[in-house]
Amino acid sequence: MPKDRIISFFRMVLRIVGIANLSFALFYLVILIGSVPFAGLLERQLIAKYGVTMDVGTVVAGMRGLFVIGIGAAIAIHGIVRNLQTIVATLVEGDPFVAQNARRLQAIGWALLALQLLDLVFGGLTWLFVSLRVDVIDWMPSFTGWLAVLIAFVLARVFARGTAMRDELEATV
Repeated sequence: MPKDRIISFFRMVLRIVGIANLSFALFYLVILIGSVPFAGLLERQLIAKYGVTMDVGTVVAGMRGLFVIGIGAAIAIHGIVRNLQTIVATLVEGDPFVAQNARRLQAIGWALLALQLLDLVFGGLTWLFVSLRVDVIDWMPSFTGWLAVLIAFVLARVFARGTAMRDELEATV
């Protein structure tokens, strides 16, 4: 297959996203671990900003929950990137319509679903912070994220059916 600039671009972007994702995962892990020995300092900072009536224990626990969500999201994104890299590799090899790619698309669908569920947990934590009067960014569920989940699962079924049809055709020829 001749060199395709778009595919080369996709491969480069996937490498960059993979490295950035790993960096974010490590960052969240370091902050999560660091929040244990520095909990007292963090609590004092929260009291200084919000006052002594602040339920700092709940806020710190919620912050740790956010770090865990970040790590979980990085794991899901790693699965998406890894599967996309493998799908692109089959495209470069000239035969992307294989049963393994249908399974990879399905795995991407599950990873996207995990991201959406983590986003709902993030929304719950956001509402918790709002109820405690902590400064947070607004949150809304992602309609396009849920649509991406549906698209991934539909494409996985299309790939699986297309591969089966091609295999049946090759068997009859």
